[in-house]
Amino acid sequence: MQRIYFYITALALALTACKKDSSSGNSLAAGNRLTYVIGDNGNLSLFTAALSYTHLGDTLLKPGPYTVLVPNDNAFNASGYANVVAVEGTSSALMDQIISYHILGGTYYLNELPFSFNQEISTLHGDKMYVTHWVKAGDTILTINGTPVIAYNLPASNGVIQVLSAVLNPPIYKNIHEALSGDTALTFFNEAMNHTGLTDTIAEGSAVYTVFAPTNSAFRALGFMSTDSILATDPAILSAIIKYHVLSDRRFIYDYILSTDASGVSGQTMIDGSSATVTLISSGPGTYSGITIQGAGNTSASNLVRSNILAGNGVVHTIDQVLKQTF
Repeated sequence: MQRIYFYITALALALTACKKDSSSGNSLAAGNRLTYVIGDNGNLSLFTAALSYTHLGDTLLKPGPYTVLVPNDNAFNASGYANVVAVEGTSSALMDQIISYHILGGTYYLNELPFSFNQEISTLHGDKMYVTHWVKAGDTILTINGTPVIAYNLPASNGVIQVLSAVLNPPIYKNIHEALSGDTALTFFNEAMNHTGLTDTIAEGSAVYTVFAPTNSAFRALGFMSTDSILATDPAILSAIIKYHVLSDRRFIYDYILSTDASGVSGQTMIDGSSATVTLISSGPGTYSGITIQGAGNTSASNLVRSNILAGNGVVHTIDQVLKQTF
């Protein structure tokens, strides 16, 4: 009888010990949830503030798993958020939209994706984004919507963290037409698209395109002084101009940096079959900050005014010259 009592007592003690170990493990896991891991990193303080402001930090305390794309503080600063006050001074609805675009459902180890450009993945709410996994000068490079990932696969108990060098802009345009129409600096180019009928095939079509759209000032420099002068021009002439600004692919600016060889110069074939010259802008030995693009008939290169405007069927970049095929 004493022996039976001894075994029952020993079993109870063992179960109690197991329960304590399990409780300890659960506490450790809870303390390593994404919200806390992000909050413990001083260089991610503005994203932490945004999580608190939008209450999305509560989501990242749940079991998940989640993948969180976290712009560092320098990225927030570059986007106009100097400090926590600036983050909390933004419309809560807008900040919620921005931060939600940085949260994916599931665990994405981006470096395990195939070596390819702009592979489509979706956020927790179903918005699309595009991941590139490539090798440049022997280094493995990851980008999202053309934004470099500067640290990847940082672990938490309910997911992983990917640190970004820029804040991602949520997609607000259903198609290229909406992106062009939404920019008052592109009225002339948009009018030319409509006048030629190319809006239906390019801007609103199901195929994917990248558009280098010249500003209104660029059209004025070419002699188009108003939208009336656009409408008075032969649609065939305008069509030739437009088709030299469009390519059949989704191309973010950083894609050119990754795909161009050590010469820093590459050709880009447009949908009319003609080629424009893309030149990388050096920011130091082996590093680049952007590109210029030059038509065969231009005497100087066009500079980017805006870049990487994401639309449902492609990307829009704004340039300061109209590309010319011939002198």
